[in-house]
Amino acid sequence: MLFLAVLGCATTEVEIRERADAGYYQNHVRSDLVRTQIDETFESVRRIQSTVTYRTYQFDLDNLPRQSYLRGANFEFIAVDRKVDTHSTAGTALVLSAAQRGRVGLLTAAHAATFPDTIWHYSGVRVEGADNFVEAVSIRDNLNQFIFTDDGIELIELVVADERRDLAMLRTISPVGPSANLIPLRVPAGDISQIRTADMIYAMGYPRGVQMVTQGLVNLTQHPIRTLMMDINLNRGFSGGVVFAIRSDGSGLEWIGIITSTLGEREHYLTPDSVFDNDFVPDLEYTGRIFVRSTMRIYYGMTNAVDVGNVRTFLYENWNTLRDAGIRVPLLP
Repeated sequence: MLFLAVLGCATTEVEIRERADAGYYQNHVRSDLVRTQIDETFESVRRIQSTVTYRTYQFDLDNLPRQSYLRGANFEFIAVDRKVDTHSTAGTALVLSAAQRGRVGLLTAAHAATFPDTIWHYSGVRVEGADNFVEAVSIRDNLNQFIFTDDGIELIELVVADERRDLAMLRTISPVGPSANLIPLRVPAGDISQIRTADMIYAMGYPRGVQMVTQGLVNLTQHPIRTLMMDINLNRGFSGGVVFAIRSDGSGLEWIGIITSTLGEREHYLTPDSVFDNDFVPDLEYTGRIFVRSTMRIYYGMTNAVDVGNVRTFLYENWNTLRDAGIRVPLLP
């Protein structure tokens, strides 16, 4: 032990103690194994990005066509206006399998990786089975999807999706070399029947494109698909993130689920014209046009996940499709 005394008009003694060990910080469960597993698992949990372009055809509001009339029609001759919109979405994917011929298989949430070829915009409330009036139709023009690797970005493509379970398998379009460091998950799959409410979990993903690991508690639900609910804050980009539980016997992490969604509701609100942002004067009365817009209000801390049992069923149901795509599906216990 070192001792330092500072003398002056008043004597002040400051005691400095040397650390008894090498000095390091501890994680929540005080496990070096868990720390190592988390570091290694980020080689398998990766950020994905999608950029999609839609061409939208808008029709005469005073003479809207019915959906049956538009099927097979040339929208260029019918539309009164056209516009092109590009949207980008981020997500998280799990490297689940090293595919044949150097391509890699990736598991993610379906909504983070699937984009319809055609989007119908109906007038008023759509009635199921009826020949509804259509205000506009959006046709997908272009779709680019890629994964971030240690060696830059790699293009990826959809192999199969299950919208009910909100799961999808992707693969890299080209062979991926060792420098990309896309390592299939080494943490074993867990036994979902052993999960109990209030068990501690770790979640890993890329909310807002930022690599992040967070910790929380799990709750079991009665939903047939979204069986796990966690008290972690879901932000955009976390969809497809991976959930791990911690074995009580000290053997480390086990994979128990894939993050899919959070709870929320759509809110409608009044807003001024978009040009108002450029001419805002706080003390001047607004006299311009007012519009009704909507947004999703997220209930943070109520995050859903699909358990590894449903993942197993999804993989087995699509075994032939994945095999034909050159993806060797791991045998989950």
